[in-house]
Amino acid sequence: MKDAARFHGHLGPFLAIGVRMGEIAKKQLGLKDENRVGLNAWIRAPLYPPFSCVIDGIQVATGCTVGNQKLKIEESPIEIRANFRREGSNRTVKILVNSMVVRSLTDDMSIGVNAELLATRVARMRKGQLFLFEK
Repeated sequence: MKDAARFHGHLGPFLAIGVRMGEIAKKQLGLKDENRVGLNAWIRAPLYPPFSCVIDGIQVATGCTVGNQKLKIEESPIEIRANFRREGSNRTVKILVNSMVVRSLTDDMSIGVNAELLATRVARMRKGQLFLFEK
């Protein structure tokens, strides 16, 4: 999470969501941290902060970037989702952020709850509470 905060400029809950998405995808696809070259990611999210911060978290966690053409980004008016595919296979992981969690985080941010505190909350959430997984 420290690398992501350094890259992004600060630590916040949507950055933490992106990091968690990337880490889960790598684990489920059998990729090690040192071997991030075999992954592609497609992200759908609103393309404005705080939601777009998910993109930076995914970039840091996976090594998929726009520059290396392993990251594709598409605007979504509401949902935050990412599809990850291991290169050379049909293995994919599809992750959708729970809309109730998004609503709770944005409500807390609107009343001034500290972004780092919210990021810590996201980091500690059970993945089944934070995400929905599609087949």
